[in-house]
Amino acid sequence: MQTDKKTIDLKPTELTGIIGRESMDRLAIVIGREKWDEYRDLYDKASRLELVTDYPLQLDFELNASCNLKCPMCPLSSESNFGKGRETWFKFEDYKKILDQGVQHGLKAIKLNYLNEPLIRDDFVKFVAYAKKVGIVDIYFSTNGTLLTDSLIIQLIEAGLMRIQVSIDACTRETYEKVRPGGNFDKVIRNVKKIIEIRDELQSITPLVRVNFVRTELNEHELKPFIDYWFNRVDMIGIQEMVKPPDKNINLGSKTTANKRQTGFRCSFPYKQLVINNEGDILPCCTFYGERLKLGNIGKDNIIDVWNSEKMSELRKLHKEGKYYQNKICQMCIDDAITDV
Repeated sequence: MQTDKKTIDLKPTELTGIIGRESMDRLAIVIGREKWDEYRDLYDKASRLELVTDYPLQLDFELNASCNLKCPMCPLSSESNFGKGRETWFKFEDYKKILDQGVQHGLKAIKLNYLNEPLIRDDFVKFVAYAKKVGIVDIYFSTNGTLLTDSLIIQLIEAGLMRIQVSIDACTRETYEKVRPGGNFDKVIRNVKKIIEIRDELQSITPLVRVNFVRTELNEHELKPFIDYWFNRVDMIGIQEMVKPPDKNINLGSKTTANKRQTGFRCSFPYKQLVINNEGDILPCCTFYGERLKLGNIGKDNIIDVWNSEKMSELRKLHKEGKYYQNKICQMCIDDAITDV
């Protein structure tokens, strides 16, 4: 990691604090300083709710609505969603059309997952490669890390992946098995280290590697040792409070931050990005609650029109004024994700 301080950088308009955020600037070497600075300047202004671009700076794609784990804090862990097959996969041709239009209008970044595990798809690498081909600046995704192999890591590096985020949420096998049932703690730790090892062997700057920790009452006692272990082993560490899944009867909120209400929080998501789920629904938010704020569908709606719609304008206005609580969906999401890390 390119830092000597274990300082969590938590912006007042985001839900995740990051240690080592400055490592992102290394991507300028790959992208080109001018192009990278232009993108980050736009992104930072949008993050401060100071700018609305003509087209979203980032699109998140849910390429499949399935996962190979059954984590208690995720709606995909339900039996009805677990292990969905190819019939639910996002079509590559639709993806290409969206990116072709997007880069012409200012699309800069893509994240290749929403709530799902994207590496379930055996054709995942071609989505990365196409984004690189058409000029997307920042290409990344989050994964539970269980399906990574040496061969796949090499393919992702060669395809142009810029960043990878591995969700671990634990520092011991015992806690990991509670938080991420069905996973293999030792294998995931080994895979994270393998990404960096192969990256270095190939003399590649990318992908930058981030490990994630979603804090709940099951694992919060391991947050400090988690940070201590991964500090200077990876490029970034992400720490986030859990957002309670809608319609799921669980209570795993962090005791550390219980009963503390967010004050003055203004969400930057509506200023930066849109999410497209596996069914083509367009959402304004990347949390569990995004699907309750559906804006349209790519089958009949143009992303430019959705981005500049009255619904989006109203959502931005609410957050600009710090009145997220006037939208019941936003209130449930934000008040359940007290980010006092």
